[in-house]
Amino acid sequence: MAVRCLAWENAGGGMSTIPYTVETESGESFDGISEDLLFELVGELNYPDNSFLTIEPQGGENRWYVVVTLDSDSRLEVEYRNPETREHRVVAGGDVSGIAIDVTIWVSSIVRQ
Repeated sequence: MAVRCLAWENAGGGMSTIPYTVETESGESFDGISEDLLFELVGELNYPDNSFLTIEPQGGENRWYVVVTLDSDSRLEVEYRNPETREHRVVAGGDVSGIAIDVTIWVSSIVRQ
């Protein structure tokens, strides 16, 4: 079950109007995403039972998403896609902390548009 989540728009605490969900392969959904939560969720990825998490806006529209995946060799990969800006990139490797920071910044920049 997806949980409504509103991203922080700025350091002053303004809220975005774009709700999105954070879901793990194991079926957990989260509200109130933060860098700390992403750090925890990425750190908890394990192959093969809980090998990815997805962040995407709610609704059926073909919009942006981020997928963080852990492969069978314990390598992390992050896929960023935003059809509105024609962005699609895959970043292989990295550490849990760096991924949490990068994903938080990317999602924050998208929801503010």
